[in-house]
Amino acid sequence: MMHSTRPFALAGAVFMLLGAAPAVQAQSANVFTFQTDQATLRTETGILETYERLVTQTGQYCEQFDLGAMSEQCETEVLAAAVAQVDSPGLAALHAARLAEQALRARQDAATPTS
Repeated sequence: MMHSTRPFALAGAVFMLLGAAPAVQAQSANVFTFQTDQATLRTETGILETYERLVTQTGQYCEQFDLGAMSEQCETEVLAAAVAQVDSPGLAALHAARLAEQALRARQDAATPTS
């Protein structure tokens, strides 16, 4: 089984959230790295497992920056960039479906009257 390590140059997204200068972005050692195997991405189960690992690992990646309220934005941006770089139509479709579900829940929550 062939594994490929894909280092994602996503540190820039985090530093942009922090307002750091571009020079700092280029020097950062905080690169999100995710290991995937293309054979796994050929099955529905493999796509789901890969996505769940990405969600977990992007959350852990963003936690290290102690962004507080901006942590969710970091996770969203890093996850989207990682999904795009993995370049799997199935993974991209799952990500789009999850985003749509989140948007629907947010609209429903906003429409629910509070007591």
